[in-house]
Amino acid sequence: MSVIPGAGLLSLINDFVDRAIGADGLSPHVRQKLLRQQLGSVSQMTPAMMVASVVVSAVFLFLTWGTSRFVPVAVATSVINLVQLHGMYLAYAHPQSPLDGRPHRSVARTILYAFLLGTLWGFVLNLLPVDQNSTVRGAATIGVGGLLCISMMALVNYPQALAAFTIPLIVGALGSVLGMGSTTSDIWAQGSLLMAFTFIMVMITFNHAAAFVAHRASETLVEEKREIIGLLLREFEQSASDWIWGFDADGSINRLSGGFTAATGVAEDALRGADFVHFLRCITPPNDPLMVHIERDVEGRQTFQDVDLRVIADGKDCWWSLTGKPAFDEAGTYLGYIGTGSDVTERKQAEKRITMLAHHDPMTGLLNRTKFTEQLNSCVARLERYGTPFSVMFLDLDQFKSVNDTKGHMAGDKLLVQVARRINALVREADVAARLGGDEFAIILPNDADADNAARLATRLIDEIKQPYGIDGEDVVIGVSIGIAMAPMNGTRPDQILRNADLALYRAKADGRSVYRFFESQMDSEARERRLLEVELRDAISNDELVLYYQPLVSAVDEQPVGFEALIRWNHPIRGLVPPAEFIPIAEHSNLIVDIGDWTIVEACKAAASWPDHLTVAVNLSAKHFRRSDISLIVQKALALSGLAPERLEIEITEGLLMENPDEVVEKLAEIRALGVTIAMDDFGTGYSSLSYLLKFPFDKIKIDRSFVDASSGDEVARDILKAIASLGKTLKLKITAEGVETKEQAVFLAGIACHQLQGFYFARPLDSIDLPHYLLTHVPGKGAAVKAEAEMRLAG
Repeated sequence: MSVIPGAGLLSLINDFVDRAIGADGLSPHVRQKLLRQQLGSVSQMTPAMMVASVVVSAVFLFLTWGTSRFVPVAVATSVINLVQLHGMYLAYAHPQSPLDGRPHRSVARTILYAFLLGTLWGFVLNLLPVDQNSTVRGAATIGVGGLLCISMMALVNYPQALAAFTIPLIVGALGSVLGMGSTTSDIWAQGSLLMAFTFIMVMITFNHAAAFVAHRASETLVEEKREIIGLLLREFEQSASDWIWGFDADGSINRLSGGFTAATGVAEDALRGADFVHFLRCITPPNDPLMVHIERDVEGRQTFQDVDLRVIADGKDCWWSLTGKPAFDEAGTYLGYIGTGSDVTERKQAEKRITMLAHHDPMTGLLNRTKFTEQLNSCVARLERYGTPFSVMFLDLDQFKSVNDTKGHMAGDKLLVQVARRINALVREADVAARLGGDEFAIILPNDADADNAARLATRLIDEIKQPYGIDGEDVVIGVSIGIAMAPMNGTRPDQILRNADLALYRAKADGRSVYRFFESQMDSEARERRLLEVELRDAISNDELVLYYQPLVSAVDEQPVGFEALIRWNHPIRGLVPPAEFIPIAEHSNLIVDIGDWTIVEACKAAASWPDHLTVAVNLSAKHFRRSDISLIVQKALALSGLAPERLEIEITEGLLMENPDEVVEKLAEIRALGVTIAMDDFGTGYSSLSYLLKFPFDKIKIDRSFVDASSGDEVARDILKAIASLGKTLKLKITAEGVETKEQAVFLAGIACHQLQGFYFARPLDSIDLPHYLLTHVPGKGAAVKAEAEMRLAG
C-alpha cells in the first residue's frame, strides 16, 4: 500500500480550505463531483500557465545572458517549464484521471506541482541580479506580478493549489527585496505592498472559490434531481395503470403517455390534438357531477386532485382517478394543464365489496342488522319530520333448529338462502328485507302502515315459506311466525317499535306458530307481567318457595301404588300456588330452567328414598333443561346424595326433545340408562315420529298421552289407537303407562288392553308433603306408619 508524503498535513489544509469556502457541509458524493470540477478548471488553465512560464523564462534568460547568473537561471527555468509541460501532458493525455479511483493522488500531485513551481520561481527571483541593474529589477517586479495574476486566474477555483504556488513565490520575492541592499524604509514599503496585494488576492480567491463551490454544488444537486425526476417520469409514463396527460391553452391534448393510450384504447395519433374535456365528457355518464366539477375547475383554472370518474374505456366499465394543475410561464401566461391519471377500477370494486359486506348479510344477500337499524332510524326520522307512517315485521322460522341439528349446518345455511330468496321475491322494491341473525328476519314497509296490506304480505310469506324446500335431494318443510308493529300507532322510537314487534312475534309463537299477530297493548302488560314473574322466580329458588307434589302411579291389575310422578309447584307468597304452565315457559326463556330442573331431580330422589323400597319416582325433564344441563352428572349427584337405588328413578322425556339433534340426546340418554335409571317417553302418540324414536333408542317405558285416554270413552278410533299402542308395547317389551285416567270405565278398558300402570284423578290428585304420608298409610299396608313417622320428623326438622 503506497503512502503519499505529507498526506496528514495535506488533509488538514484541505479541511481548512473546505470550511473556508463552504464545501465541508456537502455530501461526499457531491463533494467528489465538485473536486472533479475544481481540478478540471486547473487543467484547463495549464496552457496559460505554460505560456506565462515560457515568456517569463525567456525574458529572464535574455537579461542574464553573458553573466554568471545565466546558467543557474537557465537550469531553474528549464525545470520549471519541464514541470509545466508534464502537467499539461497529464491534463490533456488523461482528461478523466483526476478522480478516477485515486482522488488523493490527483489532489496531492496538483498541490505538489503548484508548490514546486512557486518554490522554483521564488528561487529564480533570488538568482536575478536585481541589485545591479534596474532593468532586471523592473522585469523581476513585472514578472512576479504577472505570475501572481496568471496563477490567480488559473488556480482561483482551487485555493489549495493557489496557496501552494503563491506562498513560496512571495517568500522568494521578499528575499529578493532584502538582497537588493535597499534601506529599511524601502524594504518595508515594498514588502507591505507585496503582502497587501497578496492578502487581497487571497481574499478574492477565497470569495470566488466559495461562489464557485456554491454555484457548482447547486448545479450538481439540480442535475441530480433532474435525473431522478426524469427517471421517475420515464418509469411513471411506462406504467400500465398510471399515466401523464396534458393539454394546451386551447384545451387540445399535447402530452400523453403510453399508459393513457392503453387505458383509453385509443391510438396516440387520434388523441393528440383532441379536446381533453370533450373527450372525458364522451366517455363519462351524462350529467356526472364529478365531470361537472372538473369542467368548472378547468374553466376557472383551478387545481383538481384525485377526482374519481366512472368511464367507459376500451369497451369496459372502469374508474379513473385524475389530478390536474394549470401551467403558467414566468410572465404568468396560461399554458394549459398538466396532470396525472390512474386506473382505480380494482380499488373501486374492492370498496364496493367491502360496502356490500358491511351492509349485507354475506350468506343470504339481504341487509344485515346494522343496515336494518340504519333504515329503521331513517323511517323514524321521516315519521318525526313528515308524519310518514311505516310497518315493521319480525319473522322467526319454525322447526329450523330441527333441520339444522338433524341435517347439519351446511343444510341449514342452504335453507336460509332459499328462505331469503322467497322473502325477497314477495316484498316490493321499496321495502327493506334483512336477516338479523340465525333464523330471524325482519321487513320494513316504508310509507305503509295499512294493517290490511301488512296482513296480506304476512299471509303470503307464511304460505310461501311453508312450501317444501329441496335440500341435498330431500324435501324439507318449515314454517314461519310473524310479529307486526305499526308506527306511529305502536311506537315512535326505534327501540319501542322493535320491542313491540318482538312481543307480537312472541304471541304468534305462543298461539301455535306459523301464524302472524299484530301488536296489541295488552301484550305490553303481559310482557311486564312476565318480567315481574321472572324476577320473583329468581327469588323463589333462593327462598325455598318451590315445592314438589307427587301423583300416584298404580298397577293396572290391583290398583295398588307402584310409584309417583314428581310435579313441581310454585308456592308464591302472594299469588298462592302457581301451576307449572305459568312459570316453566318463563324459566325456559330466562335459563332459570337449569337450576329448577336440577333442584327437582335432587329433591325427588331425597323424598323417594324415604318411601317403601318398591315405590319409584318419575321426573319429567324439560327439553331446554336437558340440553343446557349436564343431566348425567346431576342424576349421579342426586342418587349419591339421597342413597336412592338407580332402578327406582324414572326420567321422562318428550318426543320434541328427540327432534332436535337426536344423536346428542340419544348419547346422553344412554349415559343415564347405564346408571340403571329407567327412561320413559312421555306423551307418546302425539308426534309423527314416535315409532322411529322408539326404534332409535331402547326406551324402558312409554306413557300414553291423556288426549287418547279422554277420547276413549266415546271414540272407537281412539280405542283402536290405544289397543295398537298396547300391542306395540308388548311387542317391544315396554311398560305402558296411561295418564289422565278420570273414570272407572277408562281404568277398566286400559287394564283390559294390557296397560301396566295407570295415572289420573280417578286414583288420586297430586299430593303435597302433608297428604303423601296419609296416602301411603292407607294404600301401602304395613309400611305406611313408618313413612308417616319419618315424614313428620322431616317436617318437624
